[in-house]
Amino acid sequence: MLESLYIKNFAIIDTLQVDFQSHMTVITGETGAGKSIIIDAIGQLAGERSRLDFIKKGRDKAIIEGIFSIDDDIEELLEEYNIPIENKQLVVSKTINNDGKTTIKMNYKNATQMVLKKIVPHLVDIHSQFETHQLFDPKNHIQILDDYIGEEIILLKKEYKNVYQHFLSSKKEYKSLMEEELSDEQLDFYQAQLDEINEINFDDFDEEHLFNERKRLLDFEKNKQHYTNFNEYINGHNGVLNLLKTSLSELSYIEDNDVKNIYDQLYDIYYSINDYRQEISYIESASDFNEDYFNELQDQYLTYNKLKRKYGQTIEAILNSKEELEKKIDNFKNRDAIITNLKNDINKASDKANKLAIEMSKLRKKQAKELENQILSILKELYLANVQLEFTFHDSELSQNGKDLVVINVSTNIGQELKPLQKIASGGELSRIMLAIKTVCNRFNGIDTIIFDEADTGVSGKVAESIGQVMKNIASHQQVLCITHLAQVASFANHHLYIEKKDDGKNTTVNISELNEKESIQEIAKMISGVNITKESLEHAKNLKKNNA
Repeated sequence: MLESLYIKNFAIIDTLQVDFQSHMTVITGETGAGKSIIIDAIGQLAGERSRLDFIKKGRDKAIIEGIFSIDDDIEELLEEYNIPIENKQLVVSKTINNDGKTTIKMNYKNATQMVLKKIVPHLVDIHSQFETHQLFDPKNHIQILDDYIGEEIILLKKEYKNVYQHFLSSKKEYKSLMEEELSDEQLDFYQAQLDEINEINFDDFDEEHLFNERKRLLDFEKNKQHYTNFNEYINGHNGVLNLLKTSLSELSYIEDNDVKNIYDQLYDIYYSINDYRQEISYIESASDFNEDYFNELQDQYLTYNKLKRKYGQTIEAILNSKEELEKKIDNFKNRDAIITNLKNDINKASDKANKLAIEMSKLRKKQAKELENQILSILKELYLANVQLEFTFHDSELSQNGKDLVVINVSTNIGQELKPLQKIASGGELSRIMLAIKTVCNRFNGIDTIIFDEADTGVSGKVAESIGQVMKNIASHQQVLCITHLAQVASFANHHLYIEKKDDGKNTTVNISELNEKESIQEIAKMISGVNITKESLEHAKNLKKNNA
């Protein structure tokens, strides 16, 4: 579950630290106080796309950090992505910089956006109005059913997708081969390209060694003149050593003890310089230069750069081009046999893919009936007793999901024909249908934290109270965070967080605090009657809390 959240310089928030509890927590506050910003921040940790306008005005970066408690399944997932595991916790942080770059860390180790999206959605599920409106798109309906089925369909789909991708690649290769115009001139052209690549033996090729050796030999040519100049200055007729030796011979005639001491020290320097000269001469002689070897390297270097310009900037790209050319030449020489093999391959892959697609379809149709019944049961609790809901199946050509086109059809009134959701359901009905789907599917997906961002929009009265009851039921086995404007929903919470925005004329700050029982009743009364709390609204709030919490 989500244990805590830290936010800094995000949207209108300066700094915010909030600790969360198990069961049901409701988050309330005035419109625009920053409730949904907290959900946006959690969404960032779940892998949603970052935006520069998330950074508070005048700041250079925004920081979000969440601490999640995790189970064994998540630990296995972390191990798969080499994320360290500490004390059954996962610390996820995201920094959004004003240069557009983001930094992601998981348990203080750098991670990618891809890894973030692979892991955190297993920990938290955010139910928002945007997600509810995704129900309008029938393309999402099959995923709802597959999410409910779970592991059994996941394994089947994995096997199917491997076969289906092989089927597609074989069809593509067959089509390309049939459309390609082949001639002796084309074959000669491919062979010339292949011979060009084969000028370098890539089985025994070391790019780094080539560049380093070439640089070493080029440096030798450049340094050779410097060695010559050094030897002339140090050891030539008018070089340093000869002049120093001549000058020392002059000192040797002076009969003075102090001068003799200096003379001895200078002679030591003379011998030291001579030793260094000999060492440099040794280094020079060891730096061999073979002109034939240099020319060979230079030719290989020029050939390699020519291949990079024509076939790609990496060895891998060049070898891929080589493989394609070899395949084209083989296709030309063995065209009839290859076409026959591809036809057989396509037929085998098609048969196997169809068999797996039929198996998936049978499983979906069986599980769809169970899912329909469970959704309808919850919809009755949500005062949609007359609603009918059905997963309708249509056959299609093979696709990523098999052969099924799945559409959720509903009827919300007695005698009304079942039709696609977008043609029937109102906003309030749609939010309740989505809530029912979430309630059923989330029981089986292992996600510990469910967040409802104003999932009760468009309802009131007893319907709102029924939504609160459903959320309360979910909270018996999962952590529930709920943003609401409705007193009926708020009254079901085990914990009540209140968000308020303060403006001092220069800066806007957002504060969050956990309300005690008395403060929660006051806030619920305010949600009932407005700013001016009446005796009746206060009494109503007390009764709601007493009956529901």
